[in-house]
Amino acid sequence: VAEFGLQVFLATGVIPSRQKIIGFEKPGPAAPLMPDGDLSKAGMFENMQLSMTQLNIGQELEPRPLTPHFVDRIGANVRVLGERVGAIEQYLEAGGQPTEKLHKLSMYMGEAGMKLMLKVDEIEGDDNVRAMRKALVGQSNQILDRIEKLKARLKAAVEAMPPSHEVDAGHA
Repeated sequence: VAEFGLQVFLATGVIPSRQKIIGFEKPGPAAPLMPDGDLSKAGMFENMQLSMTQLNIGQELEPRPLTPHFVDRIGANVRVLGERVGAIEQYLEAGGQPTEKLHKLSMYMGEAGMKLMLKVDEIEGDDNVRAMRKALVGQSNQILDRIEKLKARLKAAVEAMPPSHEVDAGHA
């Protein structure tokens, strides 16, 4: 889903966390594609009609956690952020054009990662919860490091190209 959300972003400019996409056969035409959904099981077919709505800030769709526990909810968000960063990395490795739009998305992801890290820092509990928190801190730090490298790479690429030659990858 992260790769699909990136392609929708490149075409529309709507950041992946604020995309509400409906029209898939499964889980149902009126149900939105979840950020952690399995696109291979969504019932895609040729010429299908999809609809995308831009969600307001604070109304983003949350991934489904393993349990309703606070740590699992944060962990699901950390995992989805990592998948979204990976989608941009793969896009660029496959020869995708670095654009100002992608740079702005990487900056947004950095802010989202920092907000998640603040939530992780608030986690308190017994030894098991502290162990889960420690694991989330490690995962979050790795993702934040990847985001920083991505931001630097995109910034350098965008600054190196003449302003009139930046290509909007969604419309190239």
